Order: sequence, then C-alpha cells, then structure tokens
Amino acid sequence: MSDVAGDKNPTGEYVLGHSSGEIERLQAQARLIDPITRRIFQQAGIVPGMRVLDIGSGAGDVAFLAAKLVGDTGEVVGVDRVPTAIEAARARASAQSLRNVEFQAGDPAAMNFDRPFDAVIGRYVLQFQKQPAVMLRKIASHAKSGGLVVFHEIDWSGLSSFPPAPTFDRCCHWVSDQGSAWLT
Repeated sequence: MSDVAGDKNPTGEYVLGHSSGEIERLQAQARLIDPITRRIFQQAGIVPGMRVLDIGSGAGDVAFLAAKLVGDTGEVVGVDRVPTAIEAARARASAQSLRNVEFQAGDPAAMNFDRPFDAVIGRYVLQFQKQPAVMLRKIASHAKSGGLVVFHEIDWSGLSSFPPAPTFDRCCHWVSDQGSAWLT
C-alpha cells in the first residue's frame, strides 16, 4: 500500500489507519451510506440464511449490515488484512452481542475457507486495488457456483466541482489516479 504521495507504506496498513478517531469516522460514514448499501445487497439477493464473506471489513460496519440481512440463520465472515482492524471489529461485534458474524485477519485473495459462500460482498474495497479485476477474480472463487458477488464502489473518474474548487479537485485526482496504489 502507498500513501497519496506515492511513497511506500512499510506497514501495509490502511492509509488512514485504525485509530479510535478513524474508526469513529468510519462508523459515521456507515450511518450515512448503510441505507444505500443495504438496498444494493437486498436487490442483489442477500437474504436470511445465507453464508456471506465480507472483504475488507475494517472495523466491521458492512459485516454488521450483512449480519442483519442474513439473520440468525445466516453467517457472515469478515476479512481484513490488518489485525488491528479485526480486533476493533471483534470488540464491536461482542459489544453488540452479534453471534452470526466472525472476523479473520488475512489477505482474502490468498485465504482458504472450509466451504464456499453464498455471497462475497464489500464496500469501497475494489477502488483501492491496483488490479481490481485480478482481486475480484480471486475473491469470487470463494463464492459457491451460482453465488453472488456484490460490491458497493465509487467511480471517481468523472468527479469535479463547479464552480471549481482546486483543493477538492486535487483530492479527487489523487483518489482516481493514485488511489489504486493505496492497498497494494
């Protein structure tokens, strides 16, 4: 993973880190966009009883949303490359007494699971991959035959401001041109 300036990040962690402040920011973001993600997942066919793999779980917000959709008869496994993120997600799941969600640390493209999933999901993960199609192909292999692969992503390519706001436009440029290197 690299930072926005393109320098290598030797820790390989999420560029914004997993401090308590960043986890709070991610929770606030989730409160705003969960309704959209919920609708995407429901329209794609995520239903009670499914076994779901959440890619790039971070502090767990998408996994928690999926856990509600699959209900007590379903199961969600959240995966993230960063152990500190997984620790935060586990603590939050415990605080919510969620019994149908678990978290594992590792690279989801390289992990093995005991059985396939009904669905592989994620939010704001593929947009940060240097080779999103390669990543998608690898993680899709975790879905059973006929299973769902559903990601909620942002297309930054046409984003700009009017009237022009140079700082905003520069940030958009960083994300669209440099963002793919953040998690590699």
